[in-house]
Amino acid sequence: MKVYIQHPEYEGGKKLIELNRRKAIAEKCLNCGGFDYTSRRNCTFSDCQLFPYRSGTGKQDSKARNSAIRAFCRDYCMDGNASYVSKCTSPDCPLYAYRMNTIDRSIEIHEEV
Repeated sequence: MKVYIQHPEYEGGKKLIELNRRKAIAEKCLNCGGFDYTSRRNCTFSDCQLFPYRSGTGKQDSKARNSAIRAFCRDYCMDGNASYVSKCTSPDCPLYAYRMNTIDRSIEIHEEV
């Protein structure tokens, strides 16, 4: 799925990217680390739900990864309130499309990169 995500190094502060759940987590971790690839690799926030999935590579349990995305959105963005996750107003967040049980395709871009 092609979407625009926040990224300060690109014109307008947004980057068009082909995104899946693995890449979404990796991009969110990159965002958290100030867009520094070494900070994502050397992350010390082991209590973060996304921590085990931050590299976006290797064998991953897909159900656990999906649960981690929802838990991250609930705990870090919505102050622990699960009912607010569906009301998220940040479509440029890499996790936006994957925050619920189904993929939210409302932000999908239908043009060539």
